[in-house]
Amino acid sequence: MAAAANPPLAQKLPLYALIAALPFSDFLQTGIVAFNAAPVMGDIGAGPEEYSLVATLYAMVAIGVLSMHRWVVERLGWRRTLLAASALFAVGALACASSGNLLQFAAGRLVMALGCASFMTAGRVLVSRIPPSPRRFTGVKFFASGVAWGIVAGPIAASAALATAGWRAAFAGLLLPAALLAALAAWTLDDALPVPEATSQPHPTGLLALMGGSFLLLHALQRSGFDFFTDAGTLGLLAALALPALALFVRTDRRRARPLIRFGELAQTRYLVGLAMFGLCYLVLGANNLMLPVLLQRALGLPLETIGRYLGIGALAGVASWIVLSRLLPHSPGPTRYYLVGFGALLLCAWQLSRLSETANPLHSVVPALLFNGAFVIVVLSTTAMQTFQTLQRDDTTFSHANQVKNMLAQFGIAAGTALATLCMQWRSSVRFTRLSESLSPSNPAVGQTLDQLTRHFAATHGPAEAPQIAIAQLGLQAAQEATFMAALDYFFVVMLVAIACLALVLGERALRGAPALRRRATFSPRGGRP
Repeated sequence: MAAAANPPLAQKLPLYALIAALPFSDFLQTGIVAFNAAPVMGDIGAGPEEYSLVATLYAMVAIGVLSMHRWVVERLGWRRTLLAASALFAVGALACASSGNLLQFAAGRLVMALGCASFMTAGRVLVSRIPPSPRRFTGVKFFASGVAWGIVAGPIAASAALATAGWRAAFAGLLLPAALLAALAAWTLDDALPVPEATSQPHPTGLLALMGGSFLLLHALQRSGFDFFTDAGTLGLLAALALPALALFVRTDRRRARPLIRFGELAQTRYLVGLAMFGLCYLVLGANNLMLPVLLQRALGLPLETIGRYLGIGALAGVASWIVLSRLLPHSPGPTRYYLVGFGALLLCAWQLSRLSETANPLHSVVPALLFNGAFVIVVLSTTAMQTFQTLQRDDTTFSHANQVKNMLAQFGIAAGTALATLCMQWRSSVRFTRLSESLSPSNPAVGQTLDQLTRHFAATHGPAEAPQIAIAQLGLQAAQEATFMAALDYFFVVMLVAIACLALVLGERALRGAPALRRRATFSPRGGRP
């Protein structure tokens, strides 16, 4: 990767393309997997609990791969590492595309995790290997553009494949980015290895603690969507066992002369605050990624193909936001204004969705909210990334470890967001359905009129004997859909409150930082008064 101070464009573009293609491929496959959940389950004969278990296993393997990323690079070099990762990514995608049952699909997803789990880390660390210069920020722009376009491409590619050739075509299509990654890696990277004294060294006990603790915590989060209201004690026990196991991994690694991850060097206030912000963002991202399709499909009754297009259109706002942000950051790097814009966009998204009506036109009422959501994701994540790693870029290994930990946190954050959104949906839909059921009394004139209309309709299609029972069942389905719709509105009202709280925290932090400066200005004012 050593290069002249200003290499020609033909030498720079392949590296920039690789930096962009790595996060693009990761978000592309994430979007395809999330969007195709229902068709995949129906085709391979898997229930929601089994499909969720596959997601848990994927996240567990991803965390293990992320923890070993730097160790692998130190022993294989960058070129061989990314060639192997691209091959595993392609094999896993092909296995998923050709799977006929749950076991085969799960095996494909685990192989995919071995390949693509560290794509985000690899792309960002490759940026840091560019010598400090305007070229490095160009690398950052390509990396963030890959993230933004990957978020757009995932649902669009999945919906297009579903409308034409089925969900398997979307997984088979992942062979194209895998081949591109392999070609770019072979062209631009080398296999130079660090000196042996600089390499990290894993510890079997620590790795077992990490993998075991990750599985227990992720499994508890996954099961909470099914068992929280009936077996919360068991879920709490799993989480209670997971946390000491994860702490054991950190403790074991910190005591080693050559740790797998340099936790001691990462214990900086800026980095820890950044991790907390990343955790919040991934929590909201995981929850919204679950609730937006629920609102569009189960509550508003839109087909999956339309939902994919709408989600892709909404994510385009993230692309536009990054174009603007990349031009502002070099001249105005202060994070406060960007956080205000990002959380303000989340507030507008949640406010718009919390006041929807069942007769609303999705294109006019939902798509603007999706645009605000897309802007929130890119603005807040990009701002947090720019702030979190400022003091960790002097050393390549430490910077890699910082990104590995951040991306491991992403697995937990998204899983926690999904679990919280599921619980909120179950709770509020149950409350709403109970209240609706109380109003569905035969003495209610509106209910009687609706049943009469439904009975006459089904009498013409199914016969007079079956029509009353079908009419009652149809009324129940309508009540369930109404309860789901109202529960989704309740969820986005909660998100609106979260956005308001985040805006208040940002403004409060800005006021605290500005207070001493204001007092100094007042003290040294030539006129002795308030400046």
